Amino acid sequence: MSERKCQHINQKYVARKMGVRQELISKIEASKRRIDIIELIGYCEALNLTLTEFAWKIETYLHAEGLLPPPKSNIRDKKIGIEVSWCENKFSASFREIVPKTIVLTANTFAELQKEARNTMKKLVKALDKAGHKVPWWLRNEKYEFEYKFLDARSLLNAYSPYISHAVISKTSEINPSLLSQYAKGLKKAGPNQLRRITDAINKIVKKKKY
Repeated sequence: MSERKCQHINQKYVARKMGVRQELISKIEASKRRIDIIELIGYCEALNLTLTEFAWKIETYLHAEGLLPPPKSNIRDKKIGIEVSWCENKFSASFREIVPKTIVLTANTFAELQKEARNTMKKLVKALDKAGHKVPWWLRNEKYEFEYKFLDARSLLNAYSPYISHAVISKTSEINPSLLSQYAKGLKKAGPNQLRRITDAINKIVKKKKY
């Protein structure tokens, strides 16, 4: 339910996407009715999440509540994934990898969010070390990179608006300027295909600027 509200999606929309009555969604979210696997997949699709992503969010919550033991490894590989969304007129983010405690970051700008992510990871490593967890050398010495995954078009467009104009993004992605503006303001929600087009366009623009 919190994920749905954060994305500004109402129960009526989810019910329509799943082909069920709104009352069913209400009962499921209030834990008054169990959800079967087919319904769960439909619920995830309505929120633009894969079943794997949704399961990760549940597992992270259970770790935070102490209902599951801490994972054997804290961070995978040398890249740390961070999921970014737009919630309550701010950037909101969480570490994609499962850590002993759920960490949610918020910031007014994407630059501030990136700085907060670095500072938070440093504090987390110290906490893990103090608690007796085995911390990889590359993590302790900050030999890693952050990989940001934007979950909605509004957070993505607002993150790059100081560097790339919407007009350039619109031209490169071939998305109508008015529609792109509505995505940026949160007046309309971009579907997975539109989000992919915007992401590809920004990556293409950034790559050109580097050369």
